[in-house]
Amino acid sequence: QEAAGALLVELGRRFLARVMEELLRLFPPGALPQPGLVRTFADLAAANVFGMVPFLSSILGTLLPLLATARADSMKCTLCYGKRAQKPLKHSPKTPK
Repeated sequence: QEAAGALLVELGRRFLARVMEELLRLFPPGALPQPGLVRTFADLAAANVFGMVPFLSSILGTLLPLLATARADSMKCTLCYGKRAQKPLKHSPKTPK
């Protein structure tokens, strides 16, 4: 799964919309996603900060209601892994006003 996720991240650098279209199909509402999928979302966000912004509402809208259902420690760790995607946002260039 890590190799496939890394490949999707590299493809997402150039074809983000197509990659996200396919990944969002694997992310149905009402069921916790596979840990590899959450890691891939986080890695894509770190690799393409501004490109991921349009997809955040659909990802978070599906994921946030399910957070309370994450019982396994491995899934809790996976969900925390997404926090690493926030780091580039702190260092992104500011747009002029």
